[in-house]
Amino acid sequence: MKIAILHYHLRPGGVTTVVRNAQRALSAHHEVQVLADFGYDDVPAGSRGEFMADARKLVERLAARLRGVDVLHTHNIGLGKHPRLTCAVKLLAERSSLRVINQVHDFPEDNRPAQLHALRYCTGRRDDAFWKGLCYYDRPNVLWVTLTTHDAQKLAGRGVPDGKIRVLPNPVDEEFFGRPKMPRSETLDKLARYARAQGCLFNPCRPILLSPMKVMVRKNNAEAIELVKRLGRYQLVISLDASAPADRAYGEELRRRIRRERLAVVIGAGRAFDDPLPLFDVAHAILTTSKVEGFGYVFIEGWLRGKLVVGRDIPEVTTDFRREGMDLRHLYQAFSDRSVKQVASQLARPPRRVIERNRAVVLRRYSLAAYARRFEQLLARLGGVRSQARSQAD
Repeated sequence: MKIAILHYHLRPGGVTTVVRNAQRALSAHHEVQVLADFGYDDVPAGSRGEFMADARKLVERLAARLRGVDVLHTHNIGLGKHPRLTCAVKLLAERSSLRVINQVHDFPEDNRPAQLHALRYCTGRRDDAFWKGLCYYDRPNVLWVTLTTHDAQKLAGRGVPDGKIRVLPNPVDEEFFGRPKMPRSETLDKLARYARAQGCLFNPCRPILLSPMKVMVRKNNAEAIELVKRLGRYQLVISLDASAPADRAYGEELRRRIRRERLAVVIGAGRAFDDPLPLFDVAHAILTTSKVEGFGYVFIEGWLRGKLVVGRDIPEVTTDFRREGMDLRHLYQAFSDRSVKQVASQLARPPRRVIERNRAVVLRRYSLAAYARRFEQLLARLGGVRSQARSQAD
């Protein structure tokens, strides 16, 4: 089949990684192209008529790019980053026989005030019925997929029929995580140089806890800093700095605390490396304190490099991982003195049995091959839905 994957851009980030991994997973059996040059456009239109005229122009542009394509797989198209493109995809699904798989990574209603506002006022005035109709709908040639069972339930609550929703977890590139290790001394030297340039405290002899995520309010980095402070003997490395304005303000607040209390914390160290693997390899363990995740890569990637993952649980995300066989009983539900002692005990004696068990589950259920198998089931289901619709029409 000819499959087109649609996203706003291919700038570094979580969804971009997913798009690239999906392309690799599917290219073994299908012709796959990526459309990622539409960017963002959340500026309200002057009226609904103007909005629809803009959307129809995008339909023409999409149709030309999708000539000969059998399946369009969109990623986060209803997030509110480009409401006109959201509308164009729906119009295209209504006007053609193109099969569409809409993948929801995040909901605008969930802690995304700017994106929710952009959708509500996309036509120049607040129109809730209109934007919800753009983001949540049912067509015979459209399937919806979410990253977790919890999100599938939320999507059904927003009006998409249960029978049109499937769970498609993000793929992990096991080949990438299987690459040879960089010499430890080389990585520590790079980290030390980066830390000095940033005015951060760093000791190459002190064990490292890696938080492989961005500085963001919802990632709850302040808790990671407090946890490492209370643990005493560890230092914290956060891989990516903040990018959004609100998160940059949060990051500056964290930096002031780090300087004031002279804490061993390095922020944005991922910029010193071509890929994150060296940071994984020098880490004693992987730490997550995030309160909100779409999929939760942080709960699964560390195992592939033989690292223990410790920190805060997110049951809405980890329930699916547990159902697949992962052992995550050691994660804490709420931050407290007890949870600090619990993490300290785990770090002192990392359980190899848990690490190996969880690594095996990731390879079996979240690899590129596993993703390709799940996607084939989606294609079969989408073909069946279209055949049923044609029979009913006849």
